[in-house]
Amino acid sequence: MSMPDSLRALLQEGRYGDSASSASTSRPSRFGSPSLPHATTTPTPHSPSADLDRQTARTLYKLTQQFIPADDPTNDEEFNQAYEECARILNNNPSPSILQDENSIANNLRRKLSQDPRDTSKASRFGHLYNKLSSQTVLRNKWAILYLLSQLSNQEEGTNLRESSPSSPVGLANVSASAPQHSMRRPYEERNIRRRLASEQVPLHDGQPLPPAIQLAKAREQLGYSNETLSESAILRDLIFILQGIDGQYIKFDPTINEYAIDQKVSISQPTRDLIYRVTELGWLYKNVQSFLKARFNNPQAGLVGQAFCYALQRELVDYYKLIAVLEAQIDKQMAADSEGHSVPTDQTLTLRRLLLWTRESSQRLRLMSVMVDVCKEQKGGALVSTMHNYTIHGDPFIKKYIKSMLQEVSKPFYEMLQRWIYEGELDDPYREFFVACDPTVPEDELWQSKYSIHEDMIPSFISGELAQKIFLIGKSLNFMRYSCQEDAFGLASPQAVQPFRYGDIPEVERSIDATYRETSRRLLDLLKTKYKLMDHLRALKRYLLLGQGDFIQQLMDNLGPNLNRPAKTLFRHNLTGILETAVRSSNAQYDDPEVLNRLDVRLMEISPEDLGWDVFTLDYHLDPPINTVFTPQAMHQYLRIFNFLWQLKRVEYTLTAIWRRSSIAARTFADVDEIRHDLHQAQMAISHMIHFIYQLQHYYLFEVLECSWEKLADDIENKSIDLDAVIEAHARYLNQITEKGFLSGAKNQALSMHLAAIFDTILNYKTIMDHLHNFGDSEISRASRDMGKLDKIRVKRTDTEKKFEAQALEFLSVLQSYHDEDLRSLSTRLNYNDHYSSSLMAVP
Repeated sequence: MSMPDSLRALLQEGRYGDSASSASTSRPSRFGSPSLPHATTTPTPHSPSADLDRQTARTLYKLTQQFIPADDPTNDEEFNQAYEECARILNNNPSPSILQDENSIANNLRRKLSQDPRDTSKASRFGHLYNKLSSQTVLRNKWAILYLLSQLSNQEEGTNLRESSPSSPVGLANVSASAPQHSMRRPYEERNIRRRLASEQVPLHDGQPLPPAIQLAKAREQLGYSNETLSESAILRDLIFILQGIDGQYIKFDPTINEYAIDQKVSISQPTRDLIYRVTELGWLYKNVQSFLKARFNNPQAGLVGQAFCYALQRELVDYYKLIAVLEAQIDKQMAADSEGHSVPTDQTLTLRRLLLWTRESSQRLRLMSVMVDVCKEQKGGALVSTMHNYTIHGDPFIKKYIKSMLQEVSKPFYEMLQRWIYEGELDDPYREFFVACDPTVPEDELWQSKYSIHEDMIPSFISGELAQKIFLIGKSLNFMRYSCQEDAFGLASPQAVQPFRYGDIPEVERSIDATYRETSRRLLDLLKTKYKLMDHLRALKRYLLLGQGDFIQQLMDNLGPNLNRPAKTLFRHNLTGILETAVRSSNAQYDDPEVLNRLDVRLMEISPEDLGWDVFTLDYHLDPPINTVFTPQAMHQYLRIFNFLWQLKRVEYTLTAIWRRSSIAARTFADVDEIRHDLHQAQMAISHMIHFIYQLQHYYLFEVLECSWEKLADDIENKSIDLDAVIEAHARYLNQITEKGFLSGAKNQALSMHLAAIFDTILNYKTIMDHLHNFGDSEISRASRDMGKLDKIRVKRTDTEKKFEAQALEFLSVLQSYHDEDLRSLSTRLNYNDHYSSSLMAVP
């Protein structure tokens, strides 16, 4: 007959209360005394029952009699084996690792009963019975009774004790079910043995199944398990090695499961195993940190910040090493006392529980270190600092303080690079850890635009984008002054003259960076405005390339006109340069700064076979480093486009002036020639319309486009731009505003530009027709002939061209009316003087 499961449960819980001794009344045994075991089970010095006190032995004897009758002589051997096995179980079971709180156990039972959907009255019935139990004064250890009931109820959830097979070992339930569970999965060898016992054929003795305790003992012997119980000192000694990442004698690291495992040949109770596994977690964390340090320490690829991180980890481990030394000394002292036989437990004696308690803070620190190691494995530089900083945003004050303490050390290389960059302009970053990067292949004349860049990934999260941009501009400005302007950044604070930056003092760092940014930017702009005459160059471009110097442009037009009417391939640059110099000497431009005038030149664009000089001629303005940083190639291309448009507009004005002058002379000369007098009158009316149109367009460009844009640019540079980038952006806005308001950019403006180009061509073509008319009049006077057929052809061309101009002007005004810009509406009103085009515009759908 095997021992029922309830007996084993009672045995395992028996030492938690004295009520077990009164569970049954004593009765005379067949060996005489009811207080002694069977005569054949007399304890020997080496038997498990020899370690039991007399009260426990008597209680165990009575319990065994309840399940194995004593009046049957055939039960002697079974009784003896069951008794010794139960005594061994009691000796190997430590106290449960839970708080002995009666109310907590009662609440857990009440909660479990209330969750039973089959009978909701169980919870209230239990509460009533519990109140009666609490009122009993005879019972001394009520917590033990409640705990026993709780464990029995846990067993019944898996299997019914009353219905279990006599050969079933399920009664050997693990009593550590309520113990705190370790966060990592651990191999439980006892459970594996029980599973095998449940699945394999049950051993028999005299045709009867052996008791589960004997089955378990035989199974352990077959699997090579030792029944020897390790002393706590031996376990502690092993754990000290584990805490240092070294395998112990019984506990070793298993790489296949990446955790520590207990030797399967060692018999250790489950609660003790749980305590061991909780301590080995500390060793696992230490091993993880050490493997990271081994891989990254003195590794150049880790970078300076990575090396600082490794140093911070090593510094944190110093206290851990001290703790291990203290623990090891304590264990050595205890083991020496044990060997001498006069060991007396005290409050300072190291036990498994005390070891777990004393290493709790170190465990928390190592856990944080391990987390940092895992998240920072692939990081370096500013990204590593940023990753660690994100963990300071935590509700736990300990974690927040601990990470900040580590960052004080880890961020030192980053702040050193930052200080050298903003105070010296030196980028001391051999491992590309700083968020500013330098391209050494970029030439010096492109230093500001292309040599330096920002790596967004390396910007720490505690540095805002605006602050990072200021840091970037400070160092770039220093290098621009040093290498492009050949000027030292004298007077700026050096790293030796300022307080070193530290992590955690972000407001102070921001104040220092803001002050340095303002001072560096101010000095750079002063240098460009004074030594390199930034505003003088801007005015020169406005006067010469944007046709702001009226007398100079008129002289140049008068002198160049006859030459530009010739085919472009017949022009020579040196001839045009001479005409340019003549125009300068003949106008107020001669009083301009010689340095500015020396930069003014003539340029001929690419020539096509049918181009005239007007089509390829342009003025050019040379700019050298460092001032060409503001006047970028894109900006100079925009100046060229604006000049070409204004030059064509000036050419049309010049042509209309020539036509008007000759028509006025012809009107007086041919006043008596009736054949052409009316034609000349009609032509003068058409020319006046054309002149009005061109003059209003010129007024719009010169005053509402160029002058307004210039005033805004001057105000931006003098009062609003605080760094070189702001000046470049203001200049770019200035040119963009001119091209947009001047119909030179944008899809909608492109239509206006095409209409204007067509009007310009019509006016230039009209000049040719008028030349034919004037030539006809001259020929009539000289020979007094009457070739009316030729005059009719000229008249048809003239009237057709005049109508074409009216239609084109009307179409241009209709497009202008679709804009909501006030300046364009004002232009439309001025062009439609005296409502000249109103009737036609109203007819336009």
